[in-house]
Amino acid sequence: MASSNLIQLIQQIAVNAVKAMKPCDYIVGTVVSEKPLKIKVSQALTLEEEFLHLTRNVTDFETEFTLDQIGIYHVVHIDPPTDTWADKQKVTIHNALKTGEKVLMIQKSGGQDFIVIDRVVT
Repeated sequence: MASSNLIQLIQQIAVNAVKAMKPCDYIVGTVVSEKPLKIKVSQALTLEEEFLHLTRNVTDFETEFTLDQIGIYHVVHIDPPTDTWADKQKVTIHNALKTGEKVLMIQKSGGQDFIVIDRVVT
């Protein structure tokens, strides 16, 4: 019986130690300013840009894509399709955060830094 209580005590100490470390936590915030970026997480806390790390999901970025002749025809209505386009095209995806959007963030363990993962769809 005593060894069972000791094991439970050790398990509880371990659980409390992990909770005290706060390895990470997720937070939902609202964009209140685009430039500079500011995200409000509560009445008392608005995060400034210097504490925010953004993923590609919430930024403008450039990427390449390949479009064959048939695809070009359907996108830009070239009649008849030609092969004057290169295989790879660069395009900018305008995906930066806008005021009023809700975002999902992860708080860095024991710190004030936050990773903005993506938008929250409501």
